Amino acid sequence: MRERFNDVAGQAKDSYRSAYNAAREYPGTIAALIVGIGITAALLWAARRAGGWSNLQEDATDLARQGLEYAREGYGKARDVVTERAARFKGQPETLSE
Repeated sequence: MRERFNDVAGQAKDSYRSAYNAAREYPGTIAALIVGIGITAALLWAARRAGGWSNLQEDATDLARQGLEYAREGYGKARDVVTERAARFKGQPETLSE
């Protein structure tokens, strides 16, 4: 049991040293980790503030459906305007521009 613990401890120490050396060689690594942790914390905070993950998913689904309905309504209005203008131009006599 003790040998097994020592093996695991040795592996952990080697992993730590490897990660530490990589971070020393590439300073951007530390910055990327800090930024990633910050973004993750912000997203978790926002999800928690919204009432939990399932509530956030439901809100996102509702907003997507509302956006789809809005887009369909807008496309319908655009189609009506185009047909109206085409009909208006067809009804006018052709004029030559000078």
